[in-house]
Amino acid sequence: VSTQSTGSVQTLSSSSTQRERRERKQKDMTKKRRNNGRSKHGRGHVKAVSCDGCHRLSPKDKVIKRYQVRNIVETSALRDINEALGLDSYSLPKTYIKQQYCVSCAIHRKTVRVRSRENRRIRTFARPVRKPL
Repeated sequence: VSTQSTGSVQTLSSSSTQRERRERKQKDMTKKRRNNGRSKHGRGHVKAVSCDGCHRLSPKDKVIKRYQVRNIVETSALRDINEALGLDSYSLPKTYIKQQYCVSCAIHRKTVRVRSRENRRIRTFARPVRKPL
């Protein structure tokens, strides 16, 4: 028990009950995801990466990453270029883009969907259905 000159007394029991409440609250808190939405495992800190949609800084392990391979030329103009070249064996180069989105941008662009509690436990990567050209 500590006393000050003003005569107020602080008891040790109040600080210990606050600590007990805090510990109980931490035990009772539910975990939404097994990995807490990150893939950090054992690393204390991860560098921040800028989101390609909104430029928000998010941890690199939390960011949703997609690797996109596209032709430099659109498919509509591809036929015209092939006719002008006259070469059958020549293939046009491709662009390789690594896209990194924060969680909110990935959901907004439908790169990732919100899943139910049961489906969140499924850890296999589901390939997106491609639209026929």
